[in-house]
Amino acid sequence: MPEIDYKKAYERQKIARERAENLLEDRSRDLYDTNTKLKSAYEKLKDQKSQLLHQKKLAAVGQLSAGIAHEINNPAGFIKSNLSSLKNYTTTLLDLLAMQQKMIEQCNALNLPDMKSISVEIQDAQKDADLDFLIDDMQQLIDESIDGAGRIAEIVKELKLFSRPDSGNKEELNVNQCIKSTINLLKNEIKFKADLEVNLGNIPTTLGYPGSLNQVILNLIVNASHAIEDFGRIGIRTRQQENAIVIEVEDNGCGMEQDIINSIFDPFFTTKEVGVGTGLGLSISAGIIKKHEGKINVESTVGKGTCFQIVLPIITDDGDN
Repeated sequence: MPEIDYKKAYERQKIARERAENLLEDRSRDLYDTNTKLKSAYEKLKDQKSQLLHQKKLAAVGQLSAGIAHEINNPAGFIKSNLSSLKNYTTTLLDLLAMQQKMIEQCNALNLPDMKSISVEIQDAQKDADLDFLIDDMQQLIDESIDGAGRIAEIVKELKLFSRPDSGNKEELNVNQCIKSTINLLKNEIKFKADLEVNLGNIPTTLGYPGSLNQVILNLIVNASHAIEDFGRIGIRTRQQENAIVIEVEDNGCGMEQDIINSIFDPFFTTKEVGVGTGLGLSISAGIIKKHEGKINVESTVGKGTCFQIVLPIITDDGDN
């Protein structure tokens, strides 16, 4: 039986072990580099997704800009008109006061015992100026101008809230307030297409992303208006259902067939003409609702209309549902 050369066997084992260790180190380094690249790609993709969401929101703001400009121009227009009238009224009142002061000075200088003729002259001047009307109308003009300025401030505030990107963390979410703000921005666009029937229930606040939810509500209401050919109805409702908030946006438009319903949440799927829609609105909306740990459902009947239902969990500050 040949004698075993343990020294050579040990050397071979040592070389094999070193090769295995080097191979393992190379594989580990490759895995580390691949993992680093994947993490970088994931962060880049996440950033691009955030940018896409914000760009879609800004695109919606762009589509609304004409209607928003009209909403702002209305109060701005009558504020300008009111101020012009107030300027004329002020000139008239100042002239009247100057005349009264002149009469008083003349009376004091002449020391006349009979003031009747001067009193009549002052009364005639007041009548010519229509003093009672000026006083009443000035108060109304001031009240209207204050109200109009408040409306402009509210529209600008809601537009800023809508267009700002959400932070990465959930914050207090008032669903009814999100709906009211979005409706205020859409008033001018919707009023020629449908009657809005709004029934907001007594629901609690939850945690979520207000700006993103505004975008979802806007997408659903705009889509509902596009589904109506002439003039119709759009219903918006909220209610609490056990430990969840339910939002429903319903229209009596053209409705959808089942094969379309099966695809509406797919990216880039759209039934609109080329150049009218990107097909991202409902896909992004579904992603936003998923981010809220909620779900979005749709029921539709051709020729009768469509109802989108969003269910959001009620989340408290301590994270409990």
